[in-house]
Amino acid sequence: MGCSSSTIDLQATPSAAIPIASIAPPAQAVYGQPDFTSHTLYPTGQDTLYNAGTITVDGHGGFYVADYNNSRVLHFPNFTGRGAAPQADMVYGQLNYTSHDVHRGASGLNFPHGVAVDGKGGLYVADTFNNRVLHYPASSTTADRVYGQPDFNEAGANSGGIGPETLAQPQGITMDATGLYVADSQNNRVLHFPEGKVTADFVYGQGIPGNSPDNFSAHNKDSGLTGLNNPRDVAVDKAGVYVVDSDNHRVVHYPFAHAIADRVYGQPDFAPMSVRPNQGKTKPTATTLNNPTGIAVGEQERLYIADRNNNRILCYPSFAQQKGNDPAAIRVYGQATYTGNETSTSASTFHSPGAVSIDDGRNMFVLDIFNQRVLKFVIP
Repeated sequence: MGCSSSTIDLQATPSAAIPIASIAPPAQAVYGQPDFTSHTLYPTGQDTLYNAGTITVDGHGGFYVADYNNSRVLHFPNFTGRGAAPQADMVYGQLNYTSHDVHRGASGLNFPHGVAVDGKGGLYVADTFNNRVLHYPASSTTADRVYGQPDFNEAGANSGGIGPETLAQPQGITMDATGLYVADSQNNRVLHFPEGKVTADFVYGQGIPGNSPDNFSAHNKDSGLTGLNNPRDVAVDKAGVYVVDSDNHRVVHYPFAHAIADRVYGQPDFAPMSVRPNQGKTKPTATTLNNPTGIAVGEQERLYIADRNNNRILCYPSFAQQKGNDPAAIRVYGQATYTGNETSTSASTFHSPGAVSIDDGRNMFVLDIFNQRVLKFVIP
């Protein structure tokens, strides 16, 4: 979402001419660093991060972050103040706040990348290099359900052969009322698991119709209307499913339980030969993407994309308000213009923003990976 104080808002301009930059409020709080100008890689502790993966809000003003290189997930509580935020109050995957060991089992993690919460307070973690997703009941650090493996002690990719019950380096995950969505990155697909079930009932990214044995047994890299290449994150809105198709430098949207995409962001169309970073342009624009890795649906169902290699977050109108493929962003965070691609450490800039999450209070949390921090903003 919006990790910055530099924004451009096309809605404030009367034409498609180069918009005038406006300055939004800077970040209100920082997690993982003592101030807004530090980017130190500290020893593993209760308030440190090391190349974290993704982030999700908890519904109570706080958030969970997958602290990737420390093989753990941290929970940070609600903080309404300014400046350096309090320490984490819960750790998953480690026995304490100073260890960073790799484990299996119902309590271990191995470079986790994705996090999501359900309506019951349960936590889901994409345990990437154990090739599984774990479910933790509310307030418990011991998992009670595993996706992608036959038990808690197995860790191989596609154990028993690729199918509707296997995973290979899962990354982004999300929940809706129907169940769990998993960006199964190395299988180049997104799986939907019905609520409480560990066998997927639909696959995006491996052809049509999306629920046949052939679809579940394929893992091809592709583009076009039905293909994916290293999907990194997933989100849902009222109209369907958004997938961050990272190595195709785009985001695609599918209607629910339909394997043919109906909209593309970051590329001019669905033509396979068109997938290039920033559409082959020398500088980014309001319609381009370069290795996007994160996505969130925010206020008024606006779409936020973490455009990682362009060091920015882009905001788009809701799906219903957009017109056709390759829509233009209406706001940019982290850069002073749509053509900028600078890295910095401040309350309004990023260095590889990898993920974004937004709560109902219009609080925006941005995972600023190489600045080893999370920034909190309030959407104006």
